[in-house]
Amino acid sequence: MKRREIRLLSSESAWLQKALFALQKAEDAREKLADVRDEEAPDFLLPLDGKKLAVDDFAEALENRIKSLMDDVRERRRGVR
Repeated sequence: MKRREIRLLSSESAWLQKALFALQKAEDAREKLADVRDEEAPDFLLPLDGKKLAVDDFAEALENRIKSLMDDVRERRRGVR
């Protein structure tokens, strides 16, 4: 049971890392488009329920969750040994 939990936590972390990578690639593409147009890249914001969500804030939340998951995985692995 413990090993399965570790695998599932690791899987969640891996998928979140992929999502974070995808957000970074999207932001890079936006910046390159702005460069091609000789413009300043606008803030990376997404509409959400009539408000604007800063992608940087979302990415930071992802990074924090990934770190938390990996800390949990390390702790559980120590307990399995």
